[in-house]
Amino acid sequence: MRCPSDVQPSGLRFIWSALALTLIGCTTVQNYDGERRTRDEVARISGDFPVTAGAPVTVILRRVDDRSLALREHAVEVLPGSHRLVVDCRIAETAATSRHVLDAEVSAGVRYRLVAETAPGLRGCASVRLQALD
Repeated sequence: MRCPSDVQPSGLRFIWSALALTLIGCTTVQNYDGERRTRDEVARISGDFPVTAGAPVTVILRRVDDRSLALREHAVEVLPGSHRLVVDCRIAETAATSRHVLDAEVSAGVRYRLVAETAPGLRGCASVRLQALD
């Protein structure tokens, strides 16, 4: 790849750092013991990527049961049943972050996504819910 001559070395470091964060920011974690199970045997819960490009609302999965997720981990595979989720909801315009705890019942073979319900005027997160995608 040829870089334009007006890009400074520090600019290149920023570009490579941003690219690296984007590439490592898409990890799914196995949150159960033993061998990896098939998609039909587990539920997959995902939030937004922690590093976003100007998204107005970001819902970040921070903890599932007793396991905290690392910055690069945005989704988790769990066994069917009840799970406690700790989620941060960030509003870009106000730079406000609120923490939410969800007790969720999930089913095998279903993909779930965390969805924010925003307060009027996009000033904060009123709540976060788990939405089944499949």
